[in-house]
Amino acid sequence: MKSQKEYQVEQERLRPMRHSLAHIMAQSIIELWPGTELGIGPVIEDGFYYDVLLPDGQQLQQKDLAKITKRMHQIIKADLPFRQEDWSISRAKDFFADQPFKLELIADLEQRGTTKPGQEAFEGKDLVGVYITGDEQFIDLCGGPHEASTGKVGKFKLTRVAGAYWRGDNKNPQLQRVYGVAFASDQELEEYFVRLEEAKKRDHRVLGEKLKLFMHSDKVGAGLPILLPRGEQIKDLLIRYMRQLEQAKGYQYISTPVLTHEALYQASGHADYYLDNMYCTEVDEEGNRFYLKPMNCPHHHQVYERLVQSYRDLPLRLAEASPLYRYELSGTLTGLIRVRGPITQNDAHIYVTPDQLKAEFIKVIDLFSEVYQEFEIEDYWFRLSLPDFGKDKFTEDGDKWQYAADQIREALFETGSEFVEAEGEAAFYGPKLDVQIRNVMGKEDTIATSQIDILVPGRMGLKYIDQENQEQTPIVIHRAIMGSFERFIGFLLEKTGGYLPFWLAPEQVRILIVTDKAGAYVGEIESVLSSLALNQPLQANQLRYKVDDRAESLGKKIRQAEQDKIPVQIIVGEKDQENRTISLRKKFSDKSEEQTIEFDQLANYLSSLAESRGKNE
Repeated sequence: MKSQKEYQVEQERLRPMRHSLAHIMAQSIIELWPGTELGIGPVIEDGFYYDVLLPDGQQLQQKDLAKITKRMHQIIKADLPFRQEDWSISRAKDFFADQPFKLELIADLEQRGTTKPGQEAFEGKDLVGVYITGDEQFIDLCGGPHEASTGKVGKFKLTRVAGAYWRGDNKNPQLQRVYGVAFASDQELEEYFVRLEEAKKRDHRVLGEKLKLFMHSDKVGAGLPILLPRGEQIKDLLIRYMRQLEQAKGYQYISTPVLTHEALYQASGHADYYLDNMYCTEVDEEGNRFYLKPMNCPHHHQVYERLVQSYRDLPLRLAEASPLYRYELSGTLTGLIRVRGPITQNDAHIYVTPDQLKAEFIKVIDLFSEVYQEFEIEDYWFRLSLPDFGKDKFTEDGDKWQYAADQIREALFETGSEFVEAEGEAAFYGPKLDVQIRNVMGKEDTIATSQIDILVPGRMGLKYIDQENQEQTPIVIHRAIMGSFERFIGFLLEKTGGYLPFWLAPEQVRILIVTDKAGAYVGEIESVLSSLALNQPLQANQLRYKVDDRAESLGKKIRQAEQDKIPVQIIVGEKDQENRTISLRKKFSDKSEEQTIEFDQLANYLSSLAESRGKNE
């Protein structure tokens, strides 16, 4: 797999081609459906899209993609040149007078006060960039870049049509979004669709249904998944694993209510930024408004006030696995990856003095490394998300922002961690470190995060007495090593194809009975399994097994066990009973391995399997 640097270089190389194709597609749609209103057409990972609104209530269908593609190929064959011009605001408004969405974008640029930084005003107005195709066959608001001409755009395929609210707001008109993928060669395009097929097989929603891990119910509501027994077993193991690991590293677990008075979020500032993402319950008889908890930090700050007086009480590491609820737009909901709740975060808050900040942040980075090594997650990198100081919410406490960012940066350098920096991705209260990874389709995704809070502790009046007997405000590290446990399950399913590590499999061993005559021997095997306590990586973790004694053929039982992704199958027949042997089928991936061991070796075999974690081979 390409490194993050190599991937970014490749994406930049393909960007002009994909941007050009977005314009060619928009031109084709306007020519085929005159009167179409255009939204935006950006480059995205693997391709591009354009948002359109057809005239007279017409709707694009999947079958229309062939018609659009044909027209695009004609424009490409014509090899029309692209050229860039800077227009005044007034000229742009006149030209796009029949394009209301473009006029809205122009108005935003005008209000912003500068559209072409570093350039002189043109005709007394700010400038907007436009790109012109050929002899003005198509003109669009655009900052580029583009290829030199339409004939230099590589290979593409239009993939689907979806609904999209203008600017992502469901109060705005719903447009249609036409997606395309594009690469430099036919081979790269073909490889993309091979990855797409593999991704479909590994889709955690498909695997979750096949393996009976979770479900959705319309009667419960969208974005509110229900974990079935096997899914809950996995979640419980992850929670116990992190709890044992964190407690050994000095974290103290607490529990806070899921329902909270609005005053807490007003004090923390979350009400100013996240109110639209919070669920409000009924107002009580005294007129107080309560919310379902969307985050834990304000509650942990209350615990800090009770436990900390002096610098000697720091660092304080508080952890909690508590269900959270957040309002997400219905169009963004995806299995366990994007939900409204429960979001059970692997959450912790570390309260430190400024001098302790870097050392504690290094420990957080080391914990990420330790946990991800356990799950064989290797191809990840960190993204240092910094503020965009051009936005008002980041203008205060600049020195504190810089100090926090520098401490993260130094911690990354000292741990030798691969990272990139991204401006404009910070939280409202401080810089953060996101853990980035590529899914099976190669798309970048965030699976966890750690943030430094320089704002809220002071806002909420958190204090400690320093060595000079002076009051000081602590700095808080927010961190969630696994993100949410539900999301992490979804990620693991797609990464492993459902073949979870031996210790994490909800059912580790299945006994397949060939004949009823072996019943006594099966009882002996069960006795060994029932008494076996595995101690890696969880302490005193009872082995999980089931017996398949159905009146079915052995072949059918094996196929069922493989479909259920059972790591170890024990096949018991008359010969096994006579010879006091164990016939094993081990399957941690698409490949299976068969072997026979003595009965007396069974306990040691399974213990050694737990010791090695039974990771994917």
